[in-house]
Amino acid sequence: MRDLYAFVGRDLIGVFHEASDGAVFEYADSSLRTPLSLSIPRGQPSSAAAGINYLDNLLPDRTEVRQRWARERDLPSADVFSLATAYGEDVAGVVSLSADPERGRREETPLIEATDDDIAARIATLRQDDTSWIDPRVRPRMSLAGAQGKFSLVRIGDRWFWPTYDHPSTHILKPPSPKHDLLEKLEALALDLARAVGIEAAIARTDSWLDQPCFVIERFDRNPAGQRIPAEDVNQALGSPVDAKYSVTAPQVARLMALYGNERRFVRQLAFNVALGNSDAHAKNYSLLLAGERAVLAPLYDAVPTILYPQYSSRYAMTVGRARYPGELSESAWRAFAARSGLDGDVVWDDALRITTAVADRLVDHFAAADLDEHRQRILAKHARILRRGLA
Repeated sequence: MRDLYAFVGRDLIGVFHEASDGAVFEYADSSLRTPLSLSIPRGQPSSAAAGINYLDNLLPDRTEVRQRWARERDLPSADVFSLATAYGEDVAGVVSLSADPERGRREETPLIEATDDDIAARIATLRQDDTSWIDPRVRPRMSLAGAQGKFSLVRIGDRWFWPTYDHPSTHILKPPSPKHDLLEKLEALALDLARAVGIEAAIARTDSWLDQPCFVIERFDRNPAGQRIPAEDVNQALGSPVDAKYSVTAPQVARLMALYGNERRFVRQLAFNVALGNSDAHAKNYSLLLAGERAVLAPLYDAVPTILYPQYSSRYAMTVGRARYPGELSESAWRAFAARSGLDGDVVWDDALRITTAVADRLVDHFAAADLDEHRQRILAKHARILRRGLA
C-alpha cells in the first residue's frame, strides 16, 4: 500500500496511508494545532472513509476530467489516491501533498511566468475542450474541485506565474462556457450583489487576455501575502464523498455551523443563494476557514442565478423547510428550516427577510450590466415578483 505525505510549508503534518477501504490519515508530531479537517480531528488516525473522502473532494468532480488527468500522467488508474499523489502539490486549503517524504526539504521549483499569450492560449483551449484543465507545457501539480473547466495562477505584483509547491496559486480562472453564455459575467455580478446586500464574498471580476475573456476570482484560502491557509468545503468537514454533495441538507450544515457560532452567517448565505435563484448551491459551495479549534464560514463563492439557464431545474440543492422551488419560499418555510436546525425562528426569519428583500429590490437593475436579452430580463423580473410574494 502507498503513502501520501501532507505538508504545511516545509513541515510534515501527517501521512495518508492507503487502505483497501480508503485512506487513513495519521498526524505527525508537528506544531500544527489546526486539524486538517473537522472530519479528521487531531489525536488519533482518521477512519479510512474520512481520509479518502477528504482527498476525493480536492479533485475535479467529473469522471472524464479525472480519466484525462490519469492518461496525461500515465497513471495506472484514475483512482483518488493516484490522482491526489500526482496533482496534490497545490490544492484547496493549507496542505500540499506529495509521495516524497522529503518534499518539504527540496529546493524551490523555479517559477515559470505565464505570459499573455500563454494565458490566452489556455483560455482558448478550455473554451474548445472543457476537460483540458492542465497545460502539458508546464506540467503543473495542482488540483481544483468542481465541474466547470478552470485553471489557477499565481499573481506576483503585476505578473502571472504557474503555481508550484512553494508558490501556491492566488487566483482561479474560468473561461466562458460554450454551454452557458454570459456565465462569467453573471457569476462576477452575483458576488458583487452579495457584497451589496451585506454578505462577505470572494473578490471576482471578468478580464481578458488578447481578446480572450475570462472569469477571475481571488482565492479565499490564501492570505494577503499569497500563503495557504487552512480551509475545507462542507463536504470535507462532514467526511462525505464528492458524489454526496447534493445529499447534504441545509439543517445539517446549519447544525455544523452552530457548533462554531456561524449559524447566522450560513443562514444569510443560504438566503442569498435561494433569493438569487441559484439551484446549485450544494455542500461543496460552502466552505470553512479553520484556525486551531475555531472554524469560520468562508466568504461566499460560486454563486450563479441558474434560473437564467432553462436546461437546469429550479429546484434548490438545499431545500428551505419544505420549500424546494422559489415559488414556495415563505416565512413558514424559513421557520420550519429553523426548527429542524435547532435555531431561533425569529432570528432566522429576520435574517432571511432582510437578505431576500434586498436581493428582490436590486435583482433586475444589478444584472442589467450583463446585457441580458429581453427574455432573461423578464425571467429576473418574474423571479423578483415571486420573491416579494413569498415575503408578504
